Amino acid sequence: MSTATTISTPADPHVRLTALPQDQRADIINQERYQSAVGSLMYAMISTRPDIGFAVSAVSQYCTNPGPMHWTAIRRTFRYLGGTKALGHEYRGGYCGGYTDADWGSREDRRLIGGYVFMINRAAISWASQKQGSVALSSTEAEYMSLTQGIKEALWLGEFLSELGASRHKSEIRQVLCDNQGAIPLTRNPQYHARTKHIDIQYYFVRQHIESGLIQLTYCPTHEMVADIFTKPLPRP
Repeated sequence: MSTATTISTPADPHVRLTALPQDQRADIINQERYQSAVGSLMYAMISTRPDIGFAVSAVSQYCTNPGPMHWTAIRRTFRYLGGTKALGHEYRGGYCGGYTDADWGSREDRRLIGGYVFMINRAAISWASQKQGSVALSSTEAEYMSLTQGIKEALWLGEFLSELGASRHKSEIRQVLCDNQGAIPLTRNPQYHARTKHIDIQYYFVRQHIESGLIQLTYCPTHEMVADIFTKPLPRP
């Protein structure tokens, strides 16, 4: 792939990956090579490349039975990395805080994809793109569930920064931005109603930390939502 033609995005926004039919099985050698390729991409993603987070999350779901479609997706991500070797993180002062976002019901199994990214001095320090274990029944619930994962990370990062002696960033990193107008009031309103009463009790720990003041939750317009790249394949703009 080192001599392959480069491309401007890590995942094709017009392609939806699906599992192979049950009667089609990849051979062991093909599986091992695919898993090795995914591992290489995952190393880059975890270390320094949050921009391929969603692409790696998507292809890693087919490690047990990869097909031609999945190989094409992997090669595309390598082509993207080949053309963006000069990109990196630049910590130059400025925004500190986090973004959380979710993509509701667009996957084959209808489970939501949640993502978050936390930044210090305008560059990312922690990020994730994760498929959740449960199916959300509304976009508000999807955003709320993703917000839960982001707040867990914010709480941990705050304590970690304190241990490093960077206490001045502790309160800043706990400023979380969300682009869903339904999820934000839900964190502050103790009333149950028909649309939200079925949400699992574990997600209500969000409200506890909002009320205590440990987390400051703020609305962010969708076109400014940095974490959007962790929930779906996007075109270059």
